[in-house]
Amino acid sequence: MILLPPALLYFCNAILFVSLFTRLPAIQMSLGVDKAVLGMALLSAPVGTFLALPLAGRINDRLTPRLTAIVTLPVCALLTPVLTIAPLPLFLVCFFLFGFFRTIFDVSANMISAGIEQRTGTKVLARSHGFWSVGLLIGSLYSGFLAEREVTPFAQQMAAAIFVILACVFVQRITARDAAPRAATTASAKRSAYVLPDRAILLICVMVFGLCIVEGAVYDWGIFFLREHLGADPQTAGILYATFTVGMGLTRLSGDKLREAFGPVTLVRSSAIAVIAGILLLVTTSSLIQAGLALFVIGCGIALAFPLAVSTTIAFGKGQPSENLAALALTLMLSTIGVPPLLGFIAEHVSLVGTFVVLLPCAILSLLMAPVAEGRRPFRRR
Repeated sequence: MILLPPALLYFCNAILFVSLFTRLPAIQMSLGVDKAVLGMALLSAPVGTFLALPLAGRINDRLTPRLTAIVTLPVCALLTPVLTIAPLPLFLVCFFLFGFFRTIFDVSANMISAGIEQRTGTKVLARSHGFWSVGLLIGSLYSGFLAEREVTPFAQQMAAAIFVILACVFVQRITARDAAPRAATTASAKRSAYVLPDRAILLICVMVFGLCIVEGAVYDWGIFFLREHLGADPQTAGILYATFTVGMGLTRLSGDKLREAFGPVTLVRSSAIAVIAGILLLVTTSSLIQAGLALFVIGCGIALAFPLAVSTTIAFGKGQPSENLAALALTLMLSTIGVPPLLGFIAEHVSLVGTFVVLLPCAILSLLMAPVAEGRRPFRRR
């Protein structure tokens, strides 16, 4: 029962996300832009993230993570139908707001799971993220099904938004109120707007950087790769895309046991190796079945990247957990902010294969940085 509220929140977040991103080809057509321009447009969400991060920790401390989550997620839900019908200027504004509110929600959801671990001693963080993957699986399957039957992206997102809002009402009813929010202190009032990452958080971000940008690349360009490079129809593309979420979901749902059995360093190394192998298979195959297998392996590889980054940050970061998580998110966002337009430029002017090939050195970097997961310096023996 303690897992139900965060699991449902992660699940709903994924439904919104994947139902939007799997319809990007149709949204691109309605916008009347090429992939390079679409990549630039997708940059508006990271800008929203950047502006939200100095507020995310403070809002969660002031309102409590529970209240923050059940307020911000419905706002994101109401923005997604607009994104499917908006002209480019309005798309930029709404996608900016989507990134802004979703960032605040992400911090609250991770704090809810981390708080459960601290209060009960039961590891739930990886399993909570696992329900994000379950949401991706279900969302990608029904999105492909609806796309094949020519259901409009607007109608699809309206249905997803209604479901998410009802789920948030349910979460609000079944969860106990958090402790009263703390009053702002003089020290907190004097804090700088942006919580700067310390050395430990910087190293954690470098460790998972390669895995995180591969995840983003699959979200942004995976459906284009399947449809345009491999020639899959919309429903087949949705099914193949779902193999990515199956791999991610199965790994995350067993992630807490894997953390206890093998330790974080082994998991980071195994994750990086899986991502490298999956990318190599994806870019060298012309078979839809092998492409599905490649996406499954990539999903397994990137599954534990962010949960491991969160748990390592909480274990080795200094100061308030909310500030450490905001600093982690800020650093990851700044390090990856140029990736969507760069990959969009490569997809438009080089090839969709090149979009994934350029990610291989980044995955290798994650492999080399694995010791950071135990608070050790990379490239050093114990």
